[in-house]
Amino acid sequence: MNPNDVIEAYVLDVMRRLPGRERNGIGLELRGLLADMLAERAESHANPADDALVLAMLRDFGTPAEVAARYRPPGVVIIPAEQTRSFVLLSVVGIVLQWALTLPRVFQGAPLAGWWFSWGLGALWWPGFLAMLAVIAAGIRQTGLFKPGWRPRVVDPERIHRGSLAVGLAWFLVGAALVTALPWIAHRMPAPLAQVFAFDAGFLHTRAPWVLPLWLASFITLALVFHRGRWSPPMRWTHIAVSMASWRCCCGGLRPDRSSWPRPPTRAPRAASNWSCCSSSSTQSGSCTASARVSGCPARTGEVDPLDPSMVISASAP
Repeated sequence: MNPNDVIEAYVLDVMRRLPGRERNGIGLELRGLLADMLAERAESHANPADDALVLAMLRDFGTPAEVAARYRPPGVVIIPAEQTRSFVLLSVVGIVLQWALTLPRVFQGAPLAGWWFSWGLGALWWPGFLAMLAVIAAGIRQTGLFKPGWRPRVVDPERIHRGSLAVGLAWFLVGAALVTALPWIAHRMPAPLAQVFAFDAGFLHTRAPWVLPLWLASFITLALVFHRGRWSPPMRWTHIAVSMASWRCCCGGLRPDRSSWPRPPTRAPRAASNWSCCSSSSTQSGSCTASARVSGCPARTGEVDPLDPSMVISASAP
């Protein structure tokens, strides 16, 4: 077979896989490219072009389907390459989780076939659901309505986000004003809230006067950072020192007030009975003297007194 005929058959096989409007132009380009490649290969082998040489060249160039894919415009990508791993991981985790929740029924006596044709195969709805979400996302990407914009990442870790810090400063003022006003408004609240938000008298007289200056220093530090748009080492250390001092004034050194803890009930004295408590050694030796008798012994002979394990109960004459 003539080498040119082999190339022509190859080009026709590629062209039939391409859109009709692009076949002629791509076929003409491909014929010229393959002819030049065949001439260079024949020159490098110092042999005239034959069928074996042209077939080897076409095998290296690729199958007609692969060549047509190079010329065909890419289709809609449902799952981008960077999201393939996440898609597979979510699919597997969803299936395994459903199986883990339903498979114990089989170990409790449920038939395995019934589980497989219900929950076993039914768990595959999860990858299908994820695939439909990917299709919807691909359609949205094709429309270009929600095309994400690119912004350079902030490399400087000391820079701040002014919007977030502004919201934080506003809530700082609201919280500080509310806490400062609590001593005057807590008693006007309902009974449970008045007790919850009441301040200790010792705290108000000793440490509370220091809290407001420390909060003011913290607010001024954050305001300067907001004005400059970035942190600096002095500002950072100042803020840490003020925060630690504020914590020490507000919460440090607290001790529980044990005076308000409930005390254990006092054991009431029990009336004397015809029982005497004797030590273990006295009971074993058979001697239980009158000096060893105490009142309020337990009611059964041979038991150990729970208040004194060394005392054993024995009967005595009235």
